[in-house]
Amino acid sequence: MAINESVLINAAIQTKLVSTNKLLDYKQQARREHKDLLDIISFDNRMPVSAFYQALAEYRKIPFFQVHELVPAIDVLEKLPANTIQRRIVLPVYKNNELFIVMADPDDNVALDSISRLLTQRKKLKVAFAEPAGLKMIIARFYRQKIIFSEKVQEEPDYIEIFNILVREAHLRRSSDIHMEPEKEFMRIRFRVDGHLQEYSRGLNKEDSEGLVNRIKVLANLDIAEQRMPQDGGITFKVDGWDIDDIDMRIATIPTRWGERVTVRLLAGNDEGMQLDNLGMPAQLLVEFKQLVRRNFGIVLVTGPTGGGKSTTLYAALRQLDTSSQNILTVEDPIEQFLNGVSQVQVSTKVSFASALRSFLRHDPDVVLVGEIRDKETAEIALKAAMTGHLVMSTLHTNTSIAAINRLIDIGCERFLIASSLIGVVAQRLIRRLCVHCKVAVDLTAEDLQKLEITESTATLKIFKAHGCPHCLGTGYLGRVGIYELFGVDESVVHLIEQGANEAELKSKANIYYSLWQDGRNKVIEGVTSIDEALQLRTKV
Repeated sequence: MAINESVLINAAIQTKLVSTNKLLDYKQQARREHKDLLDIISFDNRMPVSAFYQALAEYRKIPFFQVHELVPAIDVLEKLPANTIQRRIVLPVYKNNELFIVMADPDDNVALDSISRLLTQRKKLKVAFAEPAGLKMIIARFYRQKIIFSEKVQEEPDYIEIFNILVREAHLRRSSDIHMEPEKEFMRIRFRVDGHLQEYSRGLNKEDSEGLVNRIKVLANLDIAEQRMPQDGGITFKVDGWDIDDIDMRIATIPTRWGERVTVRLLAGNDEGMQLDNLGMPAQLLVEFKQLVRRNFGIVLVTGPTGGGKSTTLYAALRQLDTSSQNILTVEDPIEQFLNGVSQVQVSTKVSFASALRSFLRHDPDVVLVGEIRDKETAEIALKAAMTGHLVMSTLHTNTSIAAINRLIDIGCERFLIASSLIGVVAQRLIRRLCVHCKVAVDLTAEDLQKLEITESTATLKIFKAHGCPHCLGTGYLGRVGIYELFGVDESVVHLIEQGANEAELKSKANIYYSLWQDGRNKVIEGVTSIDEALQLRTKV
């Protein structure tokens, strides 16, 4: 039932997923290293093997179903023998009120004829294709059978190898997190890619999932006997057999109704060396922000949600500075990237943000970075340090740049202290970037003009929308781009902050203000992202 490797590779070449120029080199490498050719190509192009199956569907012009779309049509399944479903690896699925027979091998005419006779719909059946591993998993779940994680994993589960496969898949998908979610009879595995969750085509049985969780806990120095309390730890993991740098991870476990859930955060090693010029900031905002981080004193804040790229922006800002002539210290939780010429301190049970920051002031710093302002003590020390000849940079969790002021007040800081110390706030988000391989140009409609709040004549203006292809695994998006907002604190707003002005007043009076929505809208017009992504940036302020 397995589709020949050469068929998948040929489809990838025909759909321009893979270049033919290096195919001979790939074959030689596969023979030399005794590895599957498909795996070699997959790693060199950094894409999961599932992309090859999608390429075959595109080449053959057959509808392709992602794992999350494989919801069994139970009324149809009841008419079909379980033996046929399991042996031929086929699954009836409804999509948009149409019945599809999703197959692991779209050329399996024997299975199709058999199903057609049983359903008496020989001419009406629509054939679709899905990755075989995903189909097998969904079928096994439905019939409550043992789920085979991988044909390459021995019958006696090797949990290190299973974890190795998961981390390898996360790397190929450019995933930021691996979610292992226990359900009643199995464990579901999902990857967060570009901010959205993608279900993996392989799952685990209850007993195998417990073994994997225990193995991860051992690697992270967690207590395997403790299953009723949340635990946190870390791992530096090497993917066996592949030329990938060691991956730093944060591990979090928590008990749920059906067992322990594990979330693995893969720290952003890809962003090492990232410069401010490459973050996607609008030109004028970039100029203003560079001026802020070159000031001799004051506090600069970066705000936004968890996973919104705040740390990447701060690291890029530090790289703008001259470490040979400046004394730079940071306190972080955790240290995500290592910077040459910078003294970096890790938060621990004995070192808090506040205690480290208090100590920093006795080390004659020029620039101080505080990973996050979480409490009044840390905030007040940071603000006072900014008043006394130090440049301080830190993060806050707020939705907009101006909301950082109210957040500091809520923590317990005095308005006069904020007004005299704060020099600027950047708010940021990460939104998905349209896949350059398949994005589709469309004319602006009246509805689009209204959504983008554009009133001038734009008869010739086109925007782009998501489509979906093997490169982006059918999502229409590939990678993310930063969207930025800047609120500069100068004489135009200092007195307003002291007097308790609200966000709307501060926004209207500020000389330096660029909004998230403004940047998002421009990136739609530039063809970087879609209207749907940009609309997430609208605020009520």
